[in-house]
Amino acid sequence: MVEYLLDQLMELFNVDLSYFAERVPVIDDIANIFVAVGWALLIGNLAYQAMRSMASGVGIEAKEPGRLFLRSAMFSFLLLVSRQICAIGFDLSATVMEMLQVPDAVTFDPFGEETFDTLPNAGWLIVIVVNIVIQWQLIRLFFEVAERYVILCVLTYCAPLAFAMGGSKSTGDIFCGWLRMFASMCVLMVFNLMFVKLVLSALSTDPNGAAIIPWAMLVVGIVRMAKKMDGVILRIGLNPALTGDTLGARFPSAFTAMALRSIASVVTRTAVQNTPSAGHRNTSGPPPREGPL
Repeated sequence: MVEYLLDQLMELFNVDLSYFAERVPVIDDIANIFVAVGWALLIGNLAYQAMRSMASGVGIEAKEPGRLFLRSAMFSFLLLVSRQICAIGFDLSATVMEMLQVPDAVTFDPFGEETFDTLPNAGWLIVIVVNIVIQWQLIRLFFEVAERYVILCVLTYCAPLAFAMGGSKSTGDIFCGWLRMFASMCVLMVFNLMFVKLVLSALSTDPNGAAIIPWAMLVVGIVRMAKKMDGVILRIGLNPALTGDTLGARFPSAFTAMALRSIASVVTRTAVQNTPSAGHRNTSGPPPREGPL
């Protein structure tokens, strides 16, 4: 299951619109509508700002007509090449991801009981719990990566609307917000690949015995950090879209914490049972009394 999802996930690391357009063919018609709406917004905004300039004599604040027409002409050209401008961001992200080397295929072998040969009494329980925790966390990460890819594609197809808003200074903040979000999502896609490679590298190790506890915590920590990376980038000053469904998010976290506590308790009990004591007292009866010398 996890291996199949990993192989399919590699399609989302191409950072282009080919996979999205192939699986959602209706998006081409919607993109043409967005281009038409973008032209309508740009021309309508120009007409509105020009009317404000003509009425500036009665005390209405307006922009200089020459700068307004020059800015509208510049953004009309940018609207025509909006898809090519987004392709530049895709190419930069793809170059970095090629340096990180996107894996062609992924193999994930769940742990067997022989991995926990030092814990013979509870090895099967630890195997089941660890496999469930790791695979559940990985599946959640896969859905988060897919959600970020969809957001990046939607931002690209909505680019004509964003460039239409740059025709005047009063609506320029909308264009700046779109540009920051698009750049942030491109950066976030690079971080997605980095964290997936970190997880795969951690899964390639082979811990034994009690070493499985810190190893499982490390893998879960990497996955959780990957899911929180959008919030980290937001704190830095960029503007990524926050992904992840908060509904029901507490249950998987509580399940993971409960599973890790169960593993720790089982390992502790097994270690205490297998540790030889320094000496044994005979508690079957009272100690013998010493006779008179």
